[in-house]
Amino acid sequence: MGRWLRRLLVALCAVVALVVLIPVVGLAYGFLTTSDPRIAPPPAARSEISDTLRRDIPDYARGEESTFLTYPEWAIVYTAREYADFVRERFPSRFPYWAYAGRFWQDYALMIRASSAYPFNFSNHLMLVVIGTSNTIELAVQSLYENTAGRVSEAAALWKPVPEDGYQAQVAADYAAFLDQVPWYRFDYAAARAGLWAVEPAGGLAALRSWERKLGFGAADTVKQGYAALIASGLSATSDPALLDIHVWAAGPVAGAVAGEPDTRIERDLGTDGTVFVTKRYQVFTQMIPRLIGKGVRFVEIGGNRLVFLTVLADADIAAPEGARAVLSYALPAQPAVRRLGFAVEAGRLHEVLPALAAAGARLEHVYDY
Repeated sequence: MGRWLRRLLVALCAVVALVVLIPVVGLAYGFLTTSDPRIAPPPAARSEISDTLRRDIPDYARGEESTFLTYPEWAIVYTAREYADFVRERFPSRFPYWAYAGRFWQDYALMIRASSAYPFNFSNHLMLVVIGTSNTIELAVQSLYENTAGRVSEAAALWKPVPEDGYQAQVAADYAAFLDQVPWYRFDYAAARAGLWAVEPAGGLAALRSWERKLGFGAADTVKQGYAALIASGLSATSDPALLDIHVWAAGPVAGAVAGEPDTRIERDLGTDGTVFVTKRYQVFTQMIPRLIGKGVRFVEIGGNRLVFLTVLADADIAAPEGARAVLSYALPAQPAVRRLGFAVEAGRLHEVLPALAAAGARLEHVYDY
């Protein structure tokens, strides 16, 4: 009995050591394979109005470093999007899992450097280490599985997709869209598993792949469902609810421009100094920004800050337009013909920078709203 207990303890220590080693090795890789973007905070531009808004409006201001530290979280969302696009037409065994695992740590290392002039945000960094480690483990396990059992079942189906492949591709697309506004741990993995098991399996030898998909992804959904429940329970017990709104100070015809926007309201009319409005964060706000610019709105502060990080997608590298500073540029691992470019932009220059990027062929991906 003592021998088995020792073996169990050794195994547990090995697992703990591996988990601890992942972020250490990951960040070492990230720092060694990226350069320092050297982003400095803009000169202090706080006004009496800004100080008043910070004092009078709860949650008006967020830490400016978060515009950078939010990006690695979204990098995981982009992995889900690019995976969904990939498996729509190709087998998941061909997806570059390890490239995406490494890309997270490169992105995180870049953002550590980009935010180095700001106070250290312990909670943000702790969260990024945890989700980065979890993401790396998930990608590693999926790569191993798809390149063993997945490859065998592909051959059994004569390298033709079975109904379960189509179902899983749709689940991947639904999951990627879900992440635009809602945390991953709120996804209904039980419903996804039930739908998978309800799919009529292929006939003949291809049935081997059908059942491999059902058993493999059904088990993965069960594990994720349990892990998600633990995360949700832990967060509800130890953390404040995520702030889902963003306060924006803008100038121009703000009231008329936001009148038709859902979940948006005017918070304070500042007369000739502009207007403060409240809207939903995340992708909703990103999609709103070009519409407001098109209606003559000019931004002053977003989340109480005057610097914002944003990313665009383009078919080639694009030089930073006036008013923007380049932070990152790389080809998507699953779509090498497409590049992701990141820029730090002063909020007051967004109405100039975004049209300039669009004119150069860039497609706005996300504005990281703290």
